[in-house]
Amino acid sequence: MADPELEADLKATLAARRELGDEYEDALTKSFLEKLDREVDTRVGQVLAERGTKAGALGAPAAQSRRRDGTGLAVTSIALGIPVSAIVSSNLHGAGSVVGVVVAWAAIAAINVAHSLERRPRR
Repeated sequence: MADPELEADLKATLAARRELGDEYEDALTKSFLEKLDREVDTRVGQVLAERGTKAGALGAPAAQSRRRDGTGLAVTSIALGIPVSAIVSSNLHGAGSVVGVVVAWAAIAAINVAHSLERRPRR
């Protein structure tokens, strides 16, 4: 379920980008990604609090669990991939838009695959 406030921020960022033009694109993108990063941190903190783990404490059980479970990376990938897709598709037109989104998601997939392969036990 999408966060209505974050969705409104993305729409406002895209509208501002259309209105202000290319010269403000980097600043607008950076600002939105900072908001998204704070939201992800907040949600991760909530999940850790529900599990009874402190966000800053990386005890052995938490570190071992993090190495075995790629859920955090997967959630973060999706959380960052959606706005990146929106930004890429809004800035490119026609076939370039599709190519840009495919390249963005291919990079996200490659990161996840590399992480998964790194975690595999070696024979």
